[in-house]
Amino acid sequence: GQISYYKQSAERYLKFLIEYPDTTGIPLTTARSPRQIEKDERFWTVTALKRLFDDPSRDDLLVTLLTEAFGAVPPITGLNSWVDCLEGDLKLYFEACLPSPSIYVNWLRKNLPSRQMVPYVIDAAKRDNARTLEGATHVDAIFLNPTNGFAWLIEAKVLSDISYSTSFDNYRNQIARNLDVMLANNSQPGFGLEVRNPDRSLFALLTPGGFKTQSSSRLYGWLINDYQTNPSALQRDLPHRPNTDWVGLSKRIGWLTFEDLERIRPG
Repeated sequence: GQISYYKQSAERYLKFLIEYPDTTGIPLTTARSPRQIEKDERFWTVTALKRLFDDPSRDDLLVTLLTEAFGAVPPITGLNSWVDCLEGDLKLYFEACLPSPSIYVNWLRKNLPSRQMVPYVIDAAKRDNARTLEGATHVDAIFLNPTNGFAWLIEAKVLSDISYSTSFDNYRNQIARNLDVMLANNSQPGFGLEVRNPDRSLFALLTPGGFKTQSSSRLYGWLINDYQTNPSALQRDLPHRPNTDWVGLSKRIGWLTFEDLERIRPG
């Protein structure tokens, strides 16, 4: 089912190019749907990262990217080099499903009036005591080493911005949500993700280079810069985690661009 999405989109694109060998001046209304592949985050993410993952020099390429995003020494305990992080049976997951941390859901239930102002939403939250107030987070990509629990979570954007709220929490931004699921591991046994070590997990945003240069044009630009330089901002946006090493967490946040990937692995 997931593969058919990519096949159908590619087929629409090929059909369009056959019909319009000269694409100059084609109206947006005609081109937008068949050329969706050109700005499709799922395509950009899968093709770029899978090309890296399948490269014979994969580990060397990943060491370069990790060094650029997080520094020469991994900002996690127990693994002293990027080679140590990657050595083992490395896996790559797309659209990985990570359940919402129970510590957050329980906190939100107690603090709902301060996080939500719409009466019908507050009413809906009371419908069932067993109701989880936040669904699972689907992380765009995760490099995971089952040998030592190391993981690199990636949230990819092309033109879109991050979401700035969830159904029940008006102040829950998407990066904070990714970091929150990174700091816990509620994954069910049997799918492979349960071996991820939260203390050995990193997060990076992956975007076109222009949005890193023009970082104020997107909400994620403000937030990433704030989280990396001002650890108290993390405490502000993850208030249910009172005993967290915010300085350490800020060092586990990176920002790479698709141009970075293209530079070290053309094509």
